[in-house]
Amino acid sequence: MRSPQVRPPHEPTDPDADRDQVLAWIHQGHQACSHRHFIKAIRYYQLALDLARDRQFRDLQGRLCRDLGYLYLHHHNTDKARDLLQEGLRTGPEDPVLHFGLLANLVSVSMLENDYRQGLQRSEEALAVFEKAYPKMTKAPFDLVASYAALYRLRRSLRRIVALLDAGVNPERLRVIYRLAPPPWDPKG
Repeated sequence: MRSPQVRPPHEPTDPDADRDQVLAWIHQGHQACSHRHFIKAIRYYQLALDLARDRQFRDLQGRLCRDLGYLYLHHHNTDKARDLLQEGLRTGPEDPVLHFGLLANLVSVSMLENDYRQGLQRSEEALAVFEKAYPKMTKAPFDLVASYAALYRLRRSLRRIVALLDAGVNPERLRVIYRLAPPPWDPKG
């Protein structure tokens, strides 16, 4: 199999062709994930992200930051995940599903790093994005409602943890178990 090209095969720059190339690499990344070929998926997502950045496809850049950040998150590389998710937020996502996803994944980064105050702050932000976009929950996509409910419960736990920390409890005495939800490529998911 040929390795993916770094630059699109067309010249001169054609925005429609470039956008199609980004979408093709995203599709190949999704396919690689579904077959559990994570290194290949990262390579395709990174190619797509590089071209999206170069051509300033902000919507695709945000989506790729979320998806690639999620992949790194599930492989416990919280530094790369955080950087990508924050970059995705800097694109100013207008899509509430994307915005919520970026923030919710940053909550997971904070939880894995035991930064409960940051996790609480990000959970508050994510829940506010959802509530603003979907004042009537019945209008929200089902998967998003399930994520909202899980994050709502997590926020309640985070409030308790932060209250204990504020009361002077030694953080090393707290035992917090946080498990990421199974990703779509996991058969348990």
